[in-house]
Amino acid sequence: LCASSIICLVLLRLYTKSSYRLALYQVSSSLLFGAAVFGAFYSFPNSGSPPSTYCMVFAFVAQYTVWVQIVFTACLTSHLFCLSVFYKNLAKCEPTYVLFSLLVPLVLAIVPLTTKSYGPSDVWCWIQSLNYINSTNGTMIPEPNFNGKVEQMALLYGPAFAILLACSGGVIVMGIILACRAFKNGAAPAVTNSGQQHHQQLLKQLLPLTVYPIIFFLFFLTPFANRLYMIREDNVPPESLTYAVVFFITSWSMAPGVGLLVHMAIIFFNTRKRRGCGRKVRNYVSIDEESIATRGTSQRTVSVTSATHYVIPDET
Repeated sequence: LCASSIICLVLLRLYTKSSYRLALYQVSSSLLFGAAVFGAFYSFPNSGSPPSTYCMVFAFVAQYTVWVQIVFTACLTSHLFCLSVFYKNLAKCEPTYVLFSLLVPLVLAIVPLTTKSYGPSDVWCWIQSLNYINSTNGTMIPEPNFNGKVEQMALLYGPAFAILLACSGGVIVMGIILACRAFKNGAAPAVTNSGQQHHQQLLKQLLPLTVYPIIFFLFFLTPFANRLYMIREDNVPPESLTYAVVFFITSWSMAPGVGLLVHMAIIFFNTRKRRGCGRKVRNYVSIDEESIATRGTSQRTVSVTSATHYVIPDET
């Protein structure tokens, strides 16, 4: 789904607009995260086997890409908040958003690599919450890994929960402010008509992106609850909770692609509808001009008269 939305965006040449490039970055990071999660599941070692190199590599990539999503979501929310609340267009900060979203997650992904914490965790490869030691009969016995649990909370779940909660709260506050302004009949700073129209058009393009922080926060709650359960009980969670975590992690990677496809579909059908109405109006005016011209009216009178009869046809 993410790949399909990227292809559609490129074919429609929407990447020329900054608002759609922001969506493109978000969907691209989700595509990479989905691929990393698939590799982390696929490279999970068999019972009793040590973690392979592939397992540790995919664990690193999963940790990195999930943070790319989270950091860019925070940048996107800040961009939307400044545009809608303070009327500040930070489009020039687009390279800063990209660099910040690529460099900061690199630091958070390198830390478990230096402490050798990457390995099998639950049903995929990530920061290990359990260590497996050899028993006297050759079987692997799990024991709690305190350092791994601290790294899980400190390097992902704790700060990610705070960031996504703040982003969701910012989106809600932004929605309340926009609703209050609409209720007060558009009390806005004094700007030129062209500037105000440009601002409104840009805001319409960017507002659909506000669903990403809320969706990510809702999908994050179940994995977060699962991790808290494991830390408290020092045990593997119930099978039903494990399946729920797999579902929400998969949905996390697909949601931006679905949202972008729906957004582009709405734009496409609205554009076709407006073009259809424009053709009806032009046909009406041309017929009116022709009927006036047959009466021997001058060219100037034709244009003036047709302008007075310029009536938008009924939607049906």
